[in-house]
Amino acid sequence: MKRLIPLALVAAFGFSAAAQAQSPLLQDASQIEPVDYHYGLKLDVHKVIHITDNSDKVGVVPATITYLDSQGRLHKVNYLELGRANDGN
Repeated sequence: MKRLIPLALVAAFGFSAAAQAQSPLLQDASQIEPVDYHYGLKLDVHKVIHITDNSDKVGVVPATITYLDSQGRLHKVNYLELGRANDGN
């Protein structure tokens, strides 16, 4: 039982460090100007950071994806999507 306490502390500090490591990333995201998607735009999506939640909307609605590319650079892209509020799912 005594061995579990240090393991729990290490795990807690690890989660805390991971959360702090992502904080600057999200702060940087607010500094980035999004570009509008157009047909043929090349996207190098390595890791999705955030996508607008339009699950409660109906019809064609604006959305934004924030992502990291394979070089670790942050990007934002505006696009249109179909809201799914009344699709039965």
